[in-house]
Amino acid sequence: MAVIEELNISIGQIPLRLRIPEKALFEQASARYAQFLSVSPHALPISLHASGDANAPAASEDMASAKFSYQFNEASLRWEGAAAEFRGVRHEYGLDSLLRILLSVLLVPRSGFLLHAATILRCELAYVFTGHSGAGKSTIASLSPAGSVLTDEISLLSATEDGWHAHGTPFWGEFRAEGANVHAPINGIYVLVQAREDRVERIPARDVLRALLPNVLFFSRDRDATEGLLRALAGLAEQVPCYRLFFRRQASFWEAIT
Repeated sequence: MAVIEELNISIGQIPLRLRIPEKALFEQASARYAQFLSVSPHALPISLHASGDANAPAASEDMASAKFSYQFNEASLRWEGAAAEFRGVRHEYGLDSLLRILLSVLLVPRSGFLLHAATILRCELAYVFTGHSGAGKSTIASLSPAGSVLTDEISLLSATEDGWHAHGTPFWGEFRAEGANVHAPINGIYVLVQAREDRVERIPARDVLRALLPNVLFFSRDRDATEGLLRALAGLAEQVPCYRLFFRRQASFWEAIT
């Protein structure tokens, strides 16, 4: 029987305990999430099984019986509330994808969500730059001071008693910013638009959902979960200023912001 290693991490203040039977995958995950190691007695246990694992329990034929389930390619996840199971996890990238999918659901009751965005720390405040693939998130990260990039690809935003905060995540993109397990108040959210001049344009609160929703990571079809996400976005629209940032892919964009 394979020896199961446990890796305790926390992302966006959500503690997770990964139970990994494959040594190689454990070592990969340990390196990838090194900045997010954290032990909590309240961590959600997640059992991992590689494709073809003879020791894995039989898969349920009814994925709909789970509180949340999702499947893509040969990988799948089931969340039963008190525990979760990942199947078909053969490498760190598959694990990373399943964690993003699960977190998108776990964040809803916490008034949080994942956003395709780069987050930069400046004067202890978080600046969030969002956009579709190729919009310039990695460029924003590369033009920012060393050590200031919380993430260049997937940002985690959540409401706290002190307002909305952006959290570092281990979900990096081309810039490969490893992030840090810290969070900061959000100064503003900027929808990226490539242009010949640097300027910002305030987005009215009534239009924020339409501007952000295409970049939100969300995989549930549950009505309550969907309504929870929309409530969170509506709350953010009322509390956090959102802008369109027209920029020339040069560091001068900071002058238009500050």
